[in-house]
Amino acid sequence: MLEANKGISLVIMILSVIVLMIIGIFVYWEFFSSSGEEENINFFKEGNIIINNPGFIGNVWYLSYENFGAPANSIKLSFDGDSVCKNENNLCSDLINGERVEIRGVENNGEVLVRELKLIESLN
Repeated sequence: MLEANKGISLVIMILSVIVLMIIGIFVYWEFFSSSGEEENINFFKEGNIIINNPGFIGNVWYLSYENFGAPANSIKLSFDGDSVCKNENNLCSDLINGERVEIRGVENNGEVLVRELKLIESLN
């Protein structure tokens, strides 16, 4: 009878470890993976993309946009492998200075990590 209790206890311990591992994996995916970051989009603006304007960092894209009562705002844009650009060629490398776009991204410390850039008006 004592051997049967040891076997049941061992099975319960193994199942507990498996459940804890599964919970740990889900917590990691939610809080530490890049897909969890995409769900935290906190920047959604429409404006014009600009590059190499006086006073800005060279060869860096910015979004020029308006807020009610503050018509001349600009913010630095950054792109990574997960950034999606919905323009004529669907390439973030084919942006044109002055194009009207809609940006969805994650704003942090005065910079927006672009998750989606959608072309509204082409200059071509």
